[in-house]
Amino acid sequence: MAKGLFWLCMSVFLNAFGNALTVKAALGSAPWTAAGINISNATGLTVGNALIILGLITLIADDLLRRRWNGIKDIFNFLYMLSFGYLIDFWLFLMQSVDVNGWFLRTVACVFGVLCIAAALSIYFRVNLVLHPFDDLLKILRENYLHGNVVLAQRISLGIPLTVGLSIGLFRHHLLGINLGTAVSFLCMGYFILFFDRFIHLHLDQKALSQRHLPHWVHPVKHSKA
Repeated sequence: MAKGLFWLCMSVFLNAFGNALTVKAALGSAPWTAAGINISNATGLTVGNALIILGLITLIADDLLRRRWNGIKDIFNFLYMLSFGYLIDFWLFLMQSVDVNGWFLRTVACVFGVLCIAAALSIYFRVNLVLHPFDDLLKILRENYLHGNVVLAQRISLGIPLTVGLSIGLFRHHLLGINLGTAVSFLCMGYFILFFDRFIHLHLDQKALSQRHLPHWVHPVKHSKA
C-alpha cells in the first residue's frame, strides 16, 4: 500500500505538471483543462480553481448517474481532485517567469506536456486507489449506460468539456486551450498510456492491490487496453 500511495502522489504531481506545461505552451490542452482555461479567462479564477469547480459539478453528476451517493469514495475522489487543481496552479506559478516562445518550442513543450499526462495516467490507473470525477464519469457511462463501449464513453465524457470550452470561447469571441494539444490528447492519449504501461515498471504488489485486499473505499478500476 505504501508503494501505491507513493506512486499515486508521483502521478498527480506529473499529471499537474503536464497540464500546466500545455497551458503554458498555449497550443491546446486536454479537453477538461481546455474547459478550465476558458472558464478561467471568463471569470478571473485560476485554471486550477476552475478545474476544481468543474470536478465538483462532475462529482455530483457522477452520483446522480450512479443513482446513489458513493460514500467515502467520493471524499477521497474529492481530495484527489482538490490536490490536482491546486498543483496545476502551483506549477503555473513556478512557470510564470519561464518564456515559451516560437512555434517549435511551444510545440515541443505541448507534446512533452501531453506525454507527461499520459505517463501520469498510466501510473494512476495501475495504482488503482482513487478516481478523479472526470475519470469516474467515463467509467459510469461505460459500465452503466453504454454496455462497456469505452470508445463511445470516451467521446461523450470528453465531448462535454469540449462543448463547454467551445461555447465559452465562441460566446466571448476568444477561444483558448483548444488546438494541437487537444487533438493529440483526444486522438493519441490511449496509445501513449499503453506505451508507458510497458515502459514504466512500478513493481507493485498486485495481490495487495487486488480488490479483495483493498480497503472498502478503493475503486475496482479495470484498465482497458481498448
